[in-house]
Amino acid sequence: MAYSTYYLRYAIGMFADYPPEVKVAVSVTVMCLILMVIMGVALILLSHKEKKLRKIRMNFEEKFGKGMDFMLSAEAQKLMSTQEIAAVFGIAKENIGKEILKNRREKEIFVQMFYLRFITERSDSANRNNITALLYLFGIPEYLEKEVSLRSMKRKVDAMGKIRTFKLPVSPWVINKLLNSKYLTVQRLAMYSNIMLSSDSDLDYFETDFFDKHCCIKDEIELAYSLQRRRRAGLKLPNLARWANIQKNERSQCMFVRLMRRFDELEYCDQLTELFKTQHRKKKLIEEISRTWGYLHYTDSEDLLIDALLAEPDDTKVAIMHALTRFATGKSLHALLEGFTNTTNPHVRFEALRCMYNYGEAGRAQFDELERNAEEGDRKFFDFFKNDITLEKIGLDKEQAYHPSVETVYNG
Repeated sequence: MAYSTYYLRYAIGMFADYPPEVKVAVSVTVMCLILMVIMGVALILLSHKEKKLRKIRMNFEEKFGKGMDFMLSAEAQKLMSTQEIAAVFGIAKENIGKEILKNRREKEIFVQMFYLRFITERSDSANRNNITALLYLFGIPEYLEKEVSLRSMKRKVDAMGKIRTFKLPVSPWVINKLLNSKYLTVQRLAMYSNIMLSSDSDLDYFETDFFDKHCCIKDEIELAYSLQRRRRAGLKLPNLARWANIQKNERSQCMFVRLMRRFDELEYCDQLTELFKTQHRKKKLIEEISRTWGYLHYTDSEDLLIDALLAEPDDTKVAIMHALTRFATGKSLHALLEGFTNTTNPHVRFEALRCMYNYGEAGRAQFDELERNAEEGDRKFFDFFKNDITLEKIGLDKEQAYHPSVETVYNG
């Protein structure tokens, strides 16, 4: 470096008597030449590195490729011992437990090869325990945990994604470290991976304010996916109602209540009662709790819903009426009648009639009686059910009147 600096100064000194613009041109030219040399050397080194990696891949493909394909085939369905798996890959018995892949680069190439096969060629008949034993044989779980602890966000996310895909157990210290990451992407990945893989149903990080600050539609999708994978693995689902009670933000509370509905969590419905009684200002939350109780047929909430129907504003009455219609015990029929007569809101009146119409024989009888005694201004509501006229003709625009049928609301 000292020699290059000396020659650069010498070259510039040769032009000491030349005009300034010539000196600048010479300096720029020399610097460009130096940069070109540096770039050329870098390209040569990168090319050499790529050739070396390609050689390792080809060597691994020849050495381990057939074994990987076999382990993902139906032929490997029966449970295999570590010795049998080692024999598939041509590993001697005395080398089991030793480091087969010598460095991080070899492990990276091996896990990438197997990962690509796993997500494109995997068969449901392949034995998951055999795959886990194979990964431990080659030291992959330890390698992935080390990758997760690195500073690079890209490598953290990539390694955690592979842990999720292979369903490998994760050390608590790894999860805790990721949960404290400054990157939201890493925090989310750690949470959803732990939901999917952890045998513990009491997940403490939902007691933090993470979802109060950062909840979005992506979280609901990720949570639903992780919980579904957890259920398929035979693990107990966590108490979603408890999570809903812990949150302060209405959006995150609604998300957990909707997930209760999606996963049929009837046993925890009673834990939403206090939330329903005390959070009257959160109209969306009241609606979601009502829909969840109705869908899950939590009939213990019927008296509470009847009282709420008479007290709540028009914005939340529709969801409550649909929930009561799902119960159809007869107790709430009078409340539906009051819901129709005690409001001038055309949307609420229309939905009250819809609920009576779908309530069963008693509801249909009450509907017919109302129709016989209906005033001229109300007859348009009844005509909708009898003559299938358009919504516009009963004075409702599409946004105001669109509300799915009872079955669509709870099954959609």
